[in-house]
Amino acid sequence: MEAFDAIIVGGGAAAWSAAIYARRYNLETLLIEEEFGGETSRAGIIENYPGFARIDGFDLMDKMKGQAVTLGVRLVDGRAALVQNRYHCFRVRVGKDAFQGKTIILATGMEHRKLGLSKEDALKGKGIHYCATCDGPLFKGKRVAVVGGGDSAVKWANQLSDMGAAQVTLIVREPDLSRAEPINRARLEGKRNVDVLFGNEIVELIGDARLEAVRLKHPSETGDRIALDAVFVAIGAVPRGELPGQLGVRLDAFGQVEVDPRTLATSVDGVFAAGDVTNASGAFKQIVTGAAQGAIAATSAYHDVTTHPATCGLHAVPVVGLLPASTPPARRRASATKKRRA
Repeated sequence: MEAFDAIIVGGGAAAWSAAIYARRYNLETLLIEEEFGGETSRAGIIENYPGFARIDGFDLMDKMKGQAVTLGVRLVDGRAALVQNRYHCFRVRVGKDAFQGKTIILATGMEHRKLGLSKEDALKGKGIHYCATCDGPLFKGKRVAVVGGGDSAVKWANQLSDMGAAQVTLIVREPDLSRAEPINRARLEGKRNVDVLFGNEIVELIGDARLEAVRLKHPSETGDRIALDAVFVAIGAVPRGELPGQLGVRLDAFGQVEVDPRTLATSVDGVFAAGDVTNASGAFKQIVTGAAQGAIAATSAYHDVTTHPATCGLHAVPVVGLLPASTPPARRRASATKKRRA
């Protein structure tokens, strides 16, 4: 079984930043790429990441990944599942393969929040979509809606308009767009083919083989039904909690991994977390904060590795006076007692 100093789980800015820093610390590093690029790869044009006045999110993630791989990060694709956490040695499985690591860095990000309506899963990809960058070009000349009132929703409405949608309806539950960046709100105001419905929400999806229309909670001037070819859902996201749950790390009320803001250590020894899956930056989840947190988590993992006796069969160094790290605490105490008696 292959053993590593650090196992990083994720595929976004936090994960790749952690991988780059881990390798610069000369840690044997495995990155389990559950999804390339995370939300950033689907964000479209990025204009607020330092060093790049304008860059596509996919390209930015590709550059980070290329840098990490060049430094010698081992890469495996798939979903990670914890097999065992014993005496500061983590055993993780990806499909049929298993790996051991002295430390784990969780950078698993978040997944799209759903509307929670009947037919939503059945119509996914058939009129219900969660990525304007990915699927927006399919609806040139069509009628679409974006659900949400945050910055992502406003950016998507602008993007769909630029992609050639005939009509874009932004459905906002709140009374305004104060949560969106001013620059994106200003762009929206100049779009002639974009309407905004404030204080409203979708209560029913209409259509069987494909989405045909939606029903609104509060009727608009044309009634409570809008004919649509697609709805793009941008109502936030929830942390991916499967692996954090298996590790038993402490979560906050929102399901985010609780971390020490100075070290990004979790409640489980040897486990660190970075990026959107954590509560490290509150609701302010940006590419730049994720990348910074990845660097901090890797630094903490480096200090953790250098202060623990060698485990997992990696870089084994004999330490006089200490039993192997895999020895259970009860046996350690018994051995110490025998030495004193002798």
